[in-house]
Amino acid sequence: MKKLIFALLLFVSANAFSQATFYRIGLGVNAGLTTAYTGLTYGPSPVEGLKDFAPSKGLMTNKTRSFGGSLDYYFTPFIYGGINYNMVQLKDGTDKHNRAFVSDFTNIEIRGNVSVGQFIDFSYSPFLYAIRNVNAGLGIGFISGTNNVAEFTETDKFPRRQHENDRGKSKFDGVVALPISIGYNLNLYNAYQEVKFVVGFQYKMVFTTSDDLDGYADDPKIFQNNAKDAYTSFGVSLKYLFGPSGLYFK
Repeated sequence: MKKLIFALLLFVSANAFSQATFYRIGLGVNAGLTTAYTGLTYGPSPVEGLKDFAPSKGLMTNKTRSFGGSLDYYFTPFIYGGINYNMVQLKDGTDKHNRAFVSDFTNIEIRGNVSVGQFIDFSYSPFLYAIRNVNAGLGIGFISGTNNVAEFTETDKFPRRQHENDRGKSKFDGVVALPISIGYNLNLYNAYQEVKFVVGFQYKMVFTTSDDLDGYADDPKIFQNNAKDAYTSFGVSLKYLFGPSGLYFK
């Protein structure tokens, strides 16, 4: 009888040890450094009158900023999904074709994230415990905004499109975006050992279905314009957790 009671106590203790409460709502802000990947190219210029012009891309040539906010719902401490709203700026140039641009737009994303801790038992391993908040995300978004590239006919402006057959646009709406991210979350606890704040570090690649973010949509046989515009961001976020509590068993 004593052995049975002892076994039951161990069972209850083990289950109590593996339970944790968590908040289901996360409200956050984020900021990041963006990098543009568009049709601009560097090296010796083929443009008449610019034969000695050979610009190169430095570390900060096409770097600028993004700011945003997020609202997430946590299904478990390691699986969450929600909506992101970001104000993004991209820039690049001047390239070997004497092209440059600054693009400002908003990006609304619906995405989901999952962390390593959802799939592993990290209770008895310091290494697994350390990597439990490594996470990956996937989503879909919509981009709308403008760039500063003028029409070919506006000869007194720079930057501008190089000829009248360039199909680039200065305004774009409803562009589909496909964000893929990888990151790490650092949890900050309250007095009850519940996660109350999350500091996140994230690298995100955003593919788009448009060639208008940079304002140029030229002949790929001449301008190496072989892919749609994309960009990356590397940033940090701060998220506040609140709302109804969930119970997590691990």
